[in-house]
Amino acid sequence: MKALQKILIPIDLSTCSLVGVQYGQEIAELFDVEITLLYVDDAHMKSQSEPINLDEAAESHRRRELVRLIQQLLINNNLVWRNMRIEIRFGSAAPEIVKAARALHADLIVMSTHGRTGLRHVLIGSIAEKVVRLAPCPVLTVKPEEMKELINITEEDVLLSLRAPVGEVGVKHSVSSLQ
Repeated sequence: MKALQKILIPIDLSTCSLVGVQYGQEIAELFDVEITLLYVDDAHMKSQSEPINLDEAAESHRRRELVRLIQQLLINNNLVWRNMRIEIRFGSAAPEIVKAARALHADLIVMSTHGRTGLRHVLIGSIAEKVVRLAPCPVLTVKPEEMKELINITEEDVLLSLRAPVGEVGVKHSVSSLQ
């Protein structure tokens, strides 16, 4: 087995996706590896495969806004890891996660099986399932129920997260440090 060096953890700002962060941090602690949190903003897509291009100022503003939201979410849930980066991409979630895994040379993807999509994923196919099929590295999928006690997730949080609205404008291929 190849030694782990980089773990990619896709998140979608839902409480359910924090389960993947918790698992990823546990693994990172064991192997002393780098974590990259990936947020793919797909809110302004012309179609399933065609993103709307943002001007540089809008992209920069959205990047800062999303990094701030992610940092606050992590802080509020005591999930800040010393060797963690945040990457923001713009596009369709599953293909962007796979592209990021390749570009970052991720050794492992850790992601929750549930996020904000709720019933939508039943109709168009699960993002986690697509990532498992297409990823260039192993994918660990985690059910939200398995760790909800560790990060104080209630049943109500799970239900609300599955119904949460999709975010706004996105940013592509940007990396920011949590520090």
